[in-house]
Amino acid sequence: MSELQDGSAVNGEKYVEGHPVFMGCNGVVTFGPGESIRTFQIQIINDDAFDTTLEFDVVLEDAENCLLDPRGSKCAVMILDDDVFPSNTYREVIMEHDEEALYEIGFGLLYSFMRFSFAHVPEIWWKTLLVLLLANLGNMYYFATIFLRVYLVDTVLNTEDPSTLDRLWIPGDRDGTAVALGLAWILPNFILLASDYFEMAVLEMGFNIRYHLRVNLFRKYLRYTPESRAKVPIQDLKISIMEDIPDLVADGYLIIFELWAMFGKIVMVGIFMARKHPRSAFPLFVYPILILIYLVRTYRRRLDLMAKEGEGQSATIGTLMHVNNAQKLIGCYNKRSFVVRRFEETLRNQRKYVMDLKFFNFWNQQLIPWITLLAIGTYIGLSSRLVLGGNTSLGSFLATINVYKDLGDRFSTILEGLECLSKAISPLAGLTMQFNLPIDIPERSEVYRRREEFVMGLSTAPMFDAIPIVFQNVSIEYAPSMHGLSTQAPQGSIIQIVGPHDSGKGSILKKIGDLVPTSAGRVMISPHLMVLQVPHEPLFIEKAGLLGNLSLARHLESAQDLGDADRGRRILRRLGLDKDWIMDLYDAEERAFIKKTQMLEDPAKDSPFGACFSGDEEGEEDEEEEDPTPTWAQQLSGSEKWRFQLARAFVHDPHVLLVHRPADELDPAMQDTVLNCFRDFVDRRGLEISENIGGQLPQGKRRPRTVIFTTGGATQIKIADYVWRVGSGGVSVEKSARLAPGPSWPGSGALVSRH
Repeated sequence: MSELQDGSAVNGEKYVEGHPVFMGCNGVVTFGPGESIRTFQIQIINDDAFDTTLEFDVVLEDAENCLLDPRGSKCAVMILDDDVFPSNTYREVIMEHDEEALYEIGFGLLYSFMRFSFAHVPEIWWKTLLVLLLANLGNMYYFATIFLRVYLVDTVLNTEDPSTLDRLWIPGDRDGTAVALGLAWILPNFILLASDYFEMAVLEMGFNIRYHLRVNLFRKYLRYTPESRAKVPIQDLKISIMEDIPDLVADGYLIIFELWAMFGKIVMVGIFMARKHPRSAFPLFVYPILILIYLVRTYRRRLDLMAKEGEGQSATIGTLMHVNNAQKLIGCYNKRSFVVRRFEETLRNQRKYVMDLKFFNFWNQQLIPWITLLAIGTYIGLSSRLVLGGNTSLGSFLATINVYKDLGDRFSTILEGLECLSKAISPLAGLTMQFNLPIDIPERSEVYRRREEFVMGLSTAPMFDAIPIVFQNVSIEYAPSMHGLSTQAPQGSIIQIVGPHDSGKGSILKKIGDLVPTSAGRVMISPHLMVLQVPHEPLFIEKAGLLGNLSLARHLESAQDLGDADRGRRILRRLGLDKDWIMDLYDAEERAFIKKTQMLEDPAKDSPFGACFSGDEEGEEDEEEEDPTPTWAQQLSGSEKWRFQLARAFVHDPHVLLVHRPADELDPAMQDTVLNCFRDFVDRRGLEISENIGGQLPQGKRRPRTVIFTTGGATQIKIADYVWRVGSGGVSVEKSARLAPGPSWPGSGALVSRH
């Protein structure tokens, strides 16, 4: 049986919901006698909306008359989207990857982003419509308060005109009418308060849009090609995620609700002026014209200043990050004073850019207040005679002055909103560049396709465990000895690559594990094999703990995900990492993890916050640990840190293990320890695997394991089945005496190498 499991791609949104079809039987894969390959199709939903590369899983389960390798029962399917962010409308301009060109289509690009957020971000469309609808409640209340003020002055408080008694809400009772008027002023605010609370609690949209953009940008960044990653240094990614995206969401989408509310209030003001003083509505036409002229004249200047400010901020953060990475080097060569002077220079440059933008904003903020000031003064000077002549009431005159002030405030808010829309173009242009940079998946997909064709074209295709790793005319540019290498590495063997420094040995390992071709030639390997190259430098995940770092391959979310915890202990012991403090820490973290998962599975146990806090002193100590390098890792020696990298790789249990110079810096005893682990890993098809643990196949049923490692010395290591010697004349291949003579894999003939 098979089933589809959602990942970042969701049923009904990116692919058709339901089981894939296998030979007319939904969800059932049937292999006939001698068959080893079955093909099926899953329908993908194609639309014009941008998405990063999303994925879902196809899972095989409930096997009958066969065995399922737990390592191969799940396949991740990636959906490569060919649309551009935020819209395909400007595809040609966007794909030029020119930020200046994006400024030219800035407002069109911003409109496309609004449409993208409205239609593609979950829940946004209906929340947007509801917020726009509720905004009219405030506008209607504002419109009512204008007439309430006029009614209060001209009717309720006008004791000189006896006819006003008949126009009171409560005829003849000015006090009662004043109370009713006060209630009419107050009570609607309870409805507005409930509306505001509902918007805050239910209709909040900022988080949804920020979350969607941040997750997709992070997913995109992890798939960048090396060239794309070079264009987006980590400090720029940090600024994009923590500052540009919030600014874009606030200024490029949420601002439309404030503009909508202000526009509604201006419409109400226009209705009042048209009814009371049509000539006084002249500013309603002046304000928009001046604002339009202002925005057109200042658009490019604002974007240029914002870009310079962003560059200054990126330079400051970049300097701090570079200093942090090179702190030991700076200390060793006593360059602290020099670095401080460089940092001071960076700060001065940043301040200049910041002040230029501040001066620009200061003068621009004076536009509407001065227009309002002139309008009110002119109205007072020219319209007072209308009140004195009895052509208008005092209440209408005072209300109009107040309306002018409100009108200035509303247009000032509208101008600020339009400026925000204009400012949003700068982060939008930067994010558009980052969202549409090339990723490595197309190249990886092409390499995967070639490797699949390679396997299918072999006469031994049904015997997947017998398919070797084939090197086809592989060359390393800077290593003349590695030129035109054509040879084979049989599965289930240990291969030692011997040669002097800088002869390309490490590059050969990278060529095997890297799906992106970086040099001439090809390495053909069966795509079902899991390949892992152990990093030569010690790498640790901060705050993950010893257990989390060792079990990096696992998603530690439940006790079942921990698997065979004793296997981790056994591997640590095999590699000499069994000091008391290491074992004690491993045991403590295992207990803490199991306790935490139990609390997650039983939310009624302990406090409702038990899933977040362990409640013991050890958990509190772990929470306080903020050192960028884990404390426990600092206690390891250089040799122990390297062996921990190997332990992590053995726990991961790949089919092909690639290790660069694993024993060169170890003493003879530890060399034997590490190399014996390699031998057992290959011979037993996995290191320290207990067949008593559920889900593990017997040794004879597991797939072969292969180790390819390099050494700097010329001596052949006894565990190696094959030795590739790199010399001035090329690469020669030697077979170990421990192997029986004959072909290394069915149908291949003898193992050969051309150089």
